[in-house]
Amino acid sequence: MKKEFFIGIDLGGTRIKLGLVSNNTILDKKIIPAQSSKGLMAGLPLLEDSIEMLLTANHVRDSELKGIGFGFPGLVNHKTQKILSTNAKYDDALNINLNSWVKAKWNTNFFIDNDARLASVGEWKFGAGKDTDNLVMMTIGTGIGTSVIMDGKLVRGKHFQAGCLGGHISVMYDGRICTCGNRGCIEAYASTWSLKERIEADALYKQSSLSNVEVIDFEALFTEADNNDALSIQYKNDCNELWSVAIVNLIHAYDPEVVVIGGGVMQRHEELIPPIIEKVYQHAWTPWGKVDIRASQLSSDAGIYGAVYCLQHDI
Repeated sequence: MKKEFFIGIDLGGTRIKLGLVSNNTILDKKIIPAQSSKGLMAGLPLLEDSIEMLLTANHVRDSELKGIGFGFPGLVNHKTQKILSTNAKYDDALNINLNSWVKAKWNTNFFIDNDARLASVGEWKFGAGKDTDNLVMMTIGTGIGTSVIMDGKLVRGKHFQAGCLGGHISVMYDGRICTCGNRGCIEAYASTWSLKERIEADALYKQSSLSNVEVIDFEALFTEADNNDALSIQYKNDCNELWSVAIVNLIHAYDPEVVVIGGGVMQRHEELIPPIIEKVYQHAWTPWGKVDIRASQLSSDAGIYGAVYCLQHDI
Protein backbone atom coordinates (compact mmCIF):
# COMPACT_ATOMS: atom_id res chain seq x y z
CA MET A 1 0.00 0.00 0.00
CA LYS A 2 1.32 3.42 -0.93
CA LYS A 3 2.24 5.67 1.94
CA GLU A 4 0.16 8.85 2.26
CA PHE A 5 1.43 12.11 3.68
CA PHE A 6 -0.35 15.18 5.05
CA ILE A 7 0.71 18.61 6.22
CA GLY A 8 -0.88 20.09 9.35
CA ILE A 9 -0.50 23.81 10.05
CA ASP A 10 -1.31 25.58 13.32
CA LEU A 11 -1.25 29.31 12.66
CA GLY A 12 -0.60 30.95 16.01
CA GLY A 13 -0.27 34.61 16.84
CA THR A 14 3.37 34.22 17.89
CA ARG A 15 4.51 31.00 16.24
CA ILE A 16 3.41 28.91 13.26
CA LYS A 17 3.73 25.16 13.70
CA LEU A 18 3.89 22.88 10.65
CA GLY A 19 4.03 19.09 10.73
CA LEU A 20 4.44 16.33 8.16
CA VAL A 21 2.09 13.52 9.18
CA SER A 22 1.70 9.93 8.01
CA ASN A 23 -0.29 7.15 9.67
CA ASN A 24 -1.26 9.43 12.59
CA THR A 25 2.38 10.20 13.37
CA ILE A 26 4.27 13.47 13.02
CA LEU A 27 7.37 12.55 11.05
CA ASP A 28 8.93 16.00 10.91
CA LYS A 29 8.08 19.48 12.13
CA LYS A 30 8.99 23.12 11.63
CA ILE A 31 8.22 26.06 13.91
CA ILE A 32 8.58 29.51 12.38
CA PRO A 33 7.90 32.98 13.80
CA ALA A 34 4.53 34.52 13.04
CA GLN A 35 4.19 38.13 12.00
CA SER A 36 0.44 38.28 12.35
CA SER A 37 0.28 42.08 12.39
CA LYS A 38 1.65 42.12 8.83
CA GLY A 39 -1.20 39.94 7.60
CA LEU A 40 -1.52 36.46 6.20
CA MET A 41 -0.63 37.28 2.59
CA ALA A 42 2.83 38.49 3.62
CA GLY A 43 3.44 35.17 5.37
CA LEU A 44 2.36 32.81 2.59
CA PRO A 45 5.79 32.69 0.86
CA LEU A 46 7.41 31.62 4.15
CA LEU A 47 4.70 29.02 4.68
CA GLU A 48 5.21 27.73 1.16
CA ASP A 49 8.97 27.48 1.67
CA SER A 50 8.50 25.65 4.98
CA ILE A 51 6.12 23.12 3.46
CA GLU A 52 8.53 22.50 0.57
CA MET A 53 11.39 22.01 3.04
CA LEU A 54 9.40 19.38 4.95
CA LEU A 55 8.48 17.54 1.75
CA THR A 56 11.98 17.67 0.30
CA ALA A 57 13.75 16.67 3.50
CA ASN A 58 11.52 13.62 3.80
CA HIS A 59 11.57 12.69 0.09
CA VAL A 60 7.81 13.11 -0.32
CA ARG A 61 6.67 13.27 -3.95
CA ASP A 62 3.82 15.55 -5.00
CA SER A 63 1.61 12.55 -5.71
CA GLU A 64 2.10 11.33 -2.11
CA LEU A 65 0.90 14.57 -0.50
CA LYS A 66 -2.79 13.92 0.07
CA GLY A 67 -3.81 17.14 1.80
CA ILE A 68 -3.05 20.21 3.88
CA GLY A 69 -5.01 20.99 7.04
CA PHE A 70 -4.96 24.52 8.42
CA GLY A 71 -5.86 25.88 11.86
CA PHE A 72 -6.67 29.62 11.85
CA PRO A 73 -7.07 31.88 14.94
CA GLY A 74 -10.49 33.29 14.03
CA LEU A 75 -14.00 32.31 12.97
CA VAL A 76 -14.02 29.89 10.04
CA ASN A 77 -16.70 28.28 7.88
CA HIS A 78 -15.12 24.86 7.37
CA LYS A 79 -17.74 23.94 4.76
CA THR A 80 -16.96 26.80 2.37
CA GLN A 81 -13.33 26.97 3.57
CA LYS A 82 -13.76 30.67 4.18
CA ILE A 83 -12.36 32.76 7.04
CA LEU A 84 -15.30 34.73 8.45
CA SER A 85 -13.80 36.99 11.09
CA THR A 86 -10.41 37.89 12.59
CA ASN A 87 -9.38 39.57 15.81
CA ALA A 88 -6.19 41.65 15.65
CA LYS A 89 -4.31 38.82 13.90
CA TYR A 90 -3.98 38.22 10.15
CA ASP A 91 -6.72 40.73 9.44
CA ASP A 92 -6.30 40.48 5.64
CA ALA A 93 -7.26 36.80 5.72
CA LEU A 94 -10.91 37.51 4.91
CA ASN A 95 -9.88 38.23 1.33
CA ILE A 96 -7.53 35.28 0.83
CA ASN A 97 -8.64 32.02 -0.79
CA LEU A 98 -6.37 29.48 0.87
CA ASN A 99 -7.96 26.58 -0.97
CA SER A 100 -6.95 28.15 -4.28
CA TRP A 101 -3.43 28.73 -2.93
CA VAL A 102 -3.10 25.07 -1.94
CA LYS A 103 -4.52 23.84 -5.24
CA ALA A 104 -2.19 26.09 -7.26
CA LYS A 105 0.94 25.12 -5.32
CA TRP A 106 0.39 21.42 -4.55
CA ASN A 107 -2.88 20.36 -6.25
CA THR A 108 -4.07 18.54 -3.15
CA ASN A 109 -6.97 18.51 -0.70
CA PHE A 110 -7.49 21.30 1.80
CA PHE A 111 -9.24 21.74 5.16
CA ILE A 112 -9.48 24.78 7.44
CA ASP A 113 -11.13 25.45 10.78
CA ASN A 114 -10.59 27.44 13.96
CA ASP A 115 -7.23 26.62 15.54
CA ALA A 116 -8.57 25.80 19.03
CA ARG A 117 -11.14 23.46 17.48
CA LEU A 118 -8.42 21.53 15.72
CA ALA A 119 -6.34 21.38 18.90
CA SER A 120 -9.32 19.92 20.75
CA VAL A 121 -9.76 17.26 18.06
CA GLY A 122 -6.08 16.37 18.37
CA GLU A 123 -6.38 15.91 22.13
CA TRP A 124 -9.69 14.06 21.76
CA LYS A 125 -8.38 11.52 19.29
CA PHE A 126 -4.72 11.20 20.28
CA GLY A 127 -4.06 13.00 23.57
CA ALA A 128 -5.50 13.93 26.94
CA GLY A 129 -9.15 13.43 25.93
CA LYS A 130 -8.98 9.96 24.38
CA ASP A 131 -11.19 8.46 27.10
CA THR A 132 -14.18 10.80 26.71
CA ASP A 133 -16.63 12.14 24.13
CA ASN A 134 -17.45 15.23 26.22
CA LEU A 135 -14.62 17.67 26.68
CA VAL A 136 -13.76 21.34 26.64
CA MET A 137 -10.33 22.59 25.64
CA MET A 138 -8.83 25.95 26.54
CA THR A 139 -5.60 27.05 24.85
CA ILE A 140 -3.61 29.83 26.51
CA GLY A 141 -1.18 31.78 24.37
CA THR A 142 -1.11 35.08 22.51
CA GLY A 143 -4.88 34.93 22.93
CA ILE A 144 -7.17 32.42 24.61
CA GLY A 145 -9.02 29.91 22.47
CA THR A 146 -11.61 27.31 23.39
CA SER A 147 -13.39 24.39 21.78
CA VAL A 148 -16.03 21.85 22.74
CA ILE A 149 -16.62 18.17 21.95
CA MET A 150 -20.13 17.20 23.03
CA ASP A 151 -21.46 13.64 22.77
CA GLY A 152 -18.72 12.81 20.30
CA LYS A 153 -19.40 15.74 18.01
CA LEU A 154 -17.38 18.89 17.44
CA VAL A 155 -19.56 21.85 18.42
CA ARG A 156 -19.64 24.58 15.75
CA GLY A 157 -23.10 26.16 15.74
CA LYS A 158 -25.19 27.78 13.02
CA HIS A 159 -22.72 30.64 12.53
CA PHE A 160 -19.55 28.61 13.21
CA GLN A 161 -18.74 30.36 16.49
CA ALA A 162 -20.19 27.99 19.08
CA GLY A 163 -17.65 26.83 21.62
CA CYS A 164 -14.68 28.78 20.26
CA LEU A 165 -15.32 32.16 21.92
CA GLY A 166 -14.63 31.10 25.49
CA GLY A 167 -11.70 33.52 25.59
CA HIS A 168 -14.25 36.29 25.27
CA ILE A 169 -16.38 35.33 28.23
CA SER A 170 -16.66 38.44 30.40
CA VAL A 171 -15.08 37.93 33.78
CA MET A 172 -15.47 41.64 34.68
CA TYR A 173 -18.52 43.34 33.20
CA ASP A 174 -17.01 46.84 33.44
CA GLY A 175 -13.44 45.74 32.80
CA ARG A 176 -10.73 46.32 30.21
CA ILE A 177 -11.61 46.73 26.56
CA CYS A 178 -10.70 43.60 24.62
CA THR A 179 -9.50 43.51 21.01
CA CYS A 180 -12.88 41.97 20.15
CA GLY A 181 -14.70 45.10 21.36
CA ASN A 182 -16.21 43.53 24.46
CA ARG A 183 -15.33 44.54 28.03
CA GLY A 184 -13.73 42.34 30.64
CA CYS A 185 -12.93 39.29 28.48
CA ILE A 186 -10.71 36.64 30.02
CA GLU A 187 -8.35 37.24 27.08
CA ALA A 188 -8.11 40.92 28.04
CA TYR A 189 -6.63 39.88 31.39
CA ALA A 190 -4.86 36.54 31.16
CA SER A 191 -3.37 36.12 27.67
CA THR A 192 0.12 37.02 26.50
CA TRP A 193 -0.85 40.25 24.77
CA SER A 194 -2.90 41.53 27.72
CA LEU A 195 -0.37 40.40 30.33
CA LYS A 196 2.24 42.71 28.83
CA GLU A 197 -0.19 45.66 28.71
CA ARG A 198 -1.38 45.17 32.28
CA ILE A 199 2.08 44.79 33.80
CA GLU A 200 3.60 47.76 31.98
CA ALA A 201 0.69 49.93 33.17
CA ASP A 202 1.07 48.83 36.79
CA ALA A 203 2.38 51.46 39.20
CA LEU A 204 4.87 48.92 40.61
CA TYR A 205 6.29 47.90 37.23
CA LYS A 206 9.47 49.97 37.44
CA GLN A 207 10.33 48.44 40.82
CA SER A 208 9.82 44.93 39.45
CA SER A 209 12.47 42.74 37.85
CA LEU A 210 10.05 42.41 34.94
CA SER A 211 11.10 45.90 33.89
CA ASN A 212 14.46 44.40 32.92
CA VAL A 213 13.28 41.50 30.76
CA GLU A 214 13.39 41.75 26.98
CA VAL A 215 9.90 40.31 26.39
CA ILE A 216 7.09 40.17 28.94
CA ASP A 217 5.35 36.85 28.44
CA PHE A 218 4.33 33.94 30.65
CA GLU A 219 7.79 32.39 30.55
CA ALA A 220 9.29 35.62 31.87
CA LEU A 221 6.49 36.00 34.42
CA PHE A 222 7.01 32.50 35.84
CA THR A 223 10.79 32.88 35.89
CA GLU A 224 10.63 36.14 37.82
CA ALA A 225 8.01 34.68 40.17
CA ASP A 226 10.46 31.86 40.88
CA ASN A 227 12.94 34.59 41.80
CA ASN A 228 10.44 35.98 44.34
CA ASP A 229 9.57 39.13 42.41
CA ALA A 230 6.42 40.36 44.15
CA LEU A 231 4.71 41.76 41.04
CA SER A 232 5.36 38.56 39.08
CA ILE A 233 3.88 36.44 41.86
CA GLN A 234 0.84 38.71 41.98
CA TYR A 235 0.14 38.44 38.25
CA LYS A 236 0.88 34.73 38.12
CA ASN A 237 -1.69 34.09 40.85
CA ASP A 238 -4.14 36.50 39.25
CA CYS A 239 -3.94 34.73 35.89
CA ASN A 240 -4.48 31.37 37.54
CA GLU A 241 -7.58 32.72 39.28
CA LEU A 242 -8.89 34.13 36.01
CA TRP A 243 -8.32 30.88 34.12
CA SER A 244 -10.19 29.08 36.88
CA VAL A 245 -13.17 31.44 36.59
CA ALA A 246 -13.26 30.94 32.82
CA ILE A 247 -13.21 27.16 33.24
CA VAL A 248 -16.12 27.30 35.69
CA ASN A 249 -18.10 29.27 33.10
CA LEU A 250 -17.22 26.77 30.37
CA ILE A 251 -18.28 23.86 32.59
CA HIS A 252 -21.61 25.52 33.29
CA ALA A 253 -22.12 26.21 29.57
CA TYR A 254 -21.10 22.86 28.06
CA ASP A 255 -21.29 20.13 30.75
CA PRO A 256 -17.99 18.37 29.94
CA GLU A 257 -16.47 15.37 31.69
CA VAL A 258 -12.95 16.61 30.98
CA VAL A 259 -11.32 20.03 30.57
CA VAL A 260 -7.97 20.03 28.75
CA ILE A 261 -5.72 23.08 29.12
CA GLY A 262 -3.13 23.70 26.42
CA GLY A 263 -0.52 26.27 25.51
CA GLY A 264 3.04 26.90 26.58
CA VAL A 265 1.98 27.69 30.16
CA MET A 266 1.27 23.98 30.64
CA GLN A 267 5.00 23.34 30.81
CA ARG A 268 4.28 24.40 34.41
CA HIS A 269 1.22 22.17 34.74
CA GLU A 270 2.42 20.53 37.95
CA GLU A 271 2.21 23.84 39.79
CA LEU A 272 -0.62 25.52 37.82
CA ILE A 273 -3.21 22.74 37.57
CA PRO A 274 -3.70 21.98 41.32
CA PRO A 275 -4.86 25.51 42.30
CA ILE A 276 -7.12 25.59 39.23
CA ILE A 277 -8.68 22.29 40.31
CA GLU A 278 -9.18 23.60 43.83
CA LYS A 279 -10.88 26.79 42.59
CA VAL A 280 -13.05 25.01 40.02
CA TYR A 281 -14.19 22.31 42.45
CA GLN A 282 -15.11 25.03 44.92
CA HIS A 283 -17.31 26.95 42.48
CA ALA A 284 -18.51 24.70 39.62
CA TRP A 285 -22.07 23.40 39.96
CA THR A 286 -21.72 19.73 39.01
CA PRO A 287 -23.94 17.55 41.23
CA TRP A 288 -23.10 14.48 39.14
CA GLY A 289 -19.41 14.59 40.17
CA LYS A 290 -16.12 16.34 39.44
CA VAL A 291 -14.86 17.45 36.05
CA ASP A 292 -11.40 16.06 35.35
CA ILE A 293 -9.02 18.93 34.58
CA ARG A 294 -5.93 17.91 32.66
CA ALA A 295 -2.93 19.41 30.90
CA SER A 296 -2.55 18.87 27.19
CA GLN A 297 -0.59 15.73 26.30
CA LEU A 298 0.24 16.84 22.75
CA SER A 299 1.34 20.39 23.57
CA SER A 300 2.12 22.35 20.38
CA ASP A 301 1.41 19.26 18.25
CA ALA A 302 -2.31 19.14 19.10
CA GLY A 303 -3.39 21.48 16.30
CA ILE A 304 -1.29 19.63 13.74
CA TYR A 305 -2.84 16.29 14.66
CA GLY A 306 -6.33 17.80 14.70
CA ALA A 307 -5.90 19.50 11.32
CA VAL A 308 -4.86 16.28 9.65
CA TYR A 309 -7.54 14.21 11.38
CA CYS A 310 -10.29 16.59 10.24
CA LEU A 311 -8.84 16.60 6.75
CA GLN A 312 -9.16 12.80 6.66
CA HIS A 313 -12.54 12.48 8.41
CA ASP A 314 -15.92 14.13 8.06
CA ILE A 315 -16.45 15.63 11.52
